[in-house]
Amino acid sequence: MGFMTVGGRGAMSAKNAVRRAALVLVAAMGVASCLAADDGPAPTAALRDSSIERVLVRGYAAIGDRYITAIKDYGPLTAEAIKSVSALDSQIRLEERDGALVLFQGDRIVAQRPVPAERDDGPAWGETTALLLRSAMDASQPLRTAGRDRVLRAALDGTTRKLDRNSRYSDPAESRDNRFNREGDGGIGVTVEAENDQTVVRMVQAGAPAEAAGVRAGDRIVSVDSHGVAGKPMREIVRLLRGRVGSTVAMGVFRPAESREVVFEIRRAYVIPTTVTYERRGDIALVKLTGFNKGTPEALKAALEKAAAEIGPAMAGVILDMRDNPGGLLDRSITTAGLLLDSGTVLTTEGRHPDSRMTFRSGSGALMPRVPMVAVMNGRSASAAEILAAALQDRGRAVVVGSTSYGKGTVQTVVPLPNDGELTLTWSRMLAPSGYAWAEIGVLPTVCSAKFSHSGTLAGELEHRAQEVRRTMAEWHMVRDPTPERVSALRALCPPSDQSPAKDIELAERILHDHTLYARAIGYASSAIAERPATPAPWPPQTGDGSR
Repeated sequence: MGFMTVGGRGAMSAKNAVRRAALVLVAAMGVASCLAADDGPAPTAALRDSSIERVLVRGYAAIGDRYITAIKDYGPLTAEAIKSVSALDSQIRLEERDGALVLFQGDRIVAQRPVPAERDDGPAWGETTALLLRSAMDASQPLRTAGRDRVLRAALDGTTRKLDRNSRYSDPAESRDNRFNREGDGGIGVTVEAENDQTVVRMVQAGAPAEAAGVRAGDRIVSVDSHGVAGKPMREIVRLLRGRVGSTVAMGVFRPAESREVVFEIRRAYVIPTTVTYERRGDIALVKLTGFNKGTPEALKAALEKAAAEIGPAMAGVILDMRDNPGGLLDRSITTAGLLLDSGTVLTTEGRHPDSRMTFRSGSGALMPRVPMVAVMNGRSASAAEILAAALQDRGRAVVVGSTSYGKGTVQTVVPLPNDGELTLTWSRMLAPSGYAWAEIGVLPTVCSAKFSHSGTLAGELEHRAQEVRRTMAEWHMVRDPTPERVSALRALCPPSDQSPAKDIELAERILHDHTLYARAIGYASSAIAERPATPAPWPPQTGDGSR
């Protein structure tokens, strides 16, 4: 089955919604798929031990086996695949006539293929789609110039676009980057960001080779292994910095503070991008959680232990800042939740495939079980961040502050393809411990920061709105499979924000410093769950024709 991910493109609302967050996090050692369109074309590489036929047959078979909704007609997926390819040659189009798929270049018929005998036969449609693409490339000079990889990419982008916003195709280069960010690999441990056509080191990971070599935040990268990087896309620069564990790389930087260039010889090590940072704010521990990868649980555990040692028994509480957190690996989000929640349900998933229906529970031994906690969210908080926030809120462990989250309440399975690319398919939806599904609508904060002018008014205004807050949360928890209009109406109650205002943290601190206020806010979510009628939705969902 492969591994489960609850991050990816679906964690992005629109690409622009999390572009900066993804860049800062991912560029530590790689470039996420969301950056591919903006960082220049990926290097063209021959498909390894594969062909268009093998890739498409495997991909369409996986859709039939694993996609959350059974596809009863693959025709629209194939039509969208060819339509997407026509962006490379506007003369290419497909029509279905009298039981045949007819491929045109302009007014000229270049191929005809019989419609597969069964409309729901994924592998047959995959093979037919591949044959149509071959014919299109034979007839079209623009497609031959674009190359096999770009044509395949366009076709699978079109296919997955017909499924849902969270399913996607990653080409071999993107897949390598995705695997790095999930699992780590050889690198030097820096976070880089583009600024005025320069590549700037924004953060140096503690304990990583770059820190040991003397690299500093603010350094401008000017060369890698004596080759200038001016004009190169960031994706390529980052890839040059990565490499086999134990190998060395020479990175030249310009250091503005000293007005000089420095060259560092750095030996690459196994590096997992940092997703957790800790800052002491008086008697409060502020923990920033930017993603969920292989190293997140241990990093969070270390951050909380450091906070406990520094602040001691006087600790007023923990702020878990998950604004702009696009998500990550499902299993790591569950393990992370287990650090904060004692025995009980964290998440339930339900889908069409029997293996997609699961319940995840936390064990005993949560850290700081009696220390008050506030989780801060915004409209860019998605997937694994929403799993954690919903569980903390439902279980009465934390008050959620901020704005409505993104609403990526589905789990994706990643299918390796014969060309070393990946097909990411939505395969189940997620339910919070209380049983509500937040797909599309998001997780509603207990304290919607947009409704409070400043922290000083919080206690009175929250008391004044107590009934409204409980009623809204109860309604939120009751919704299953809402219409687009219903989604819009619900999300308008606390509009998702792309911003991370200081007010969010101020409200969180105010709540943690007022025990009565904290208890009241915790109680709002609990009472909303108690008031919610039991309205389970039937499962599995209706079969689809790929035209969602």
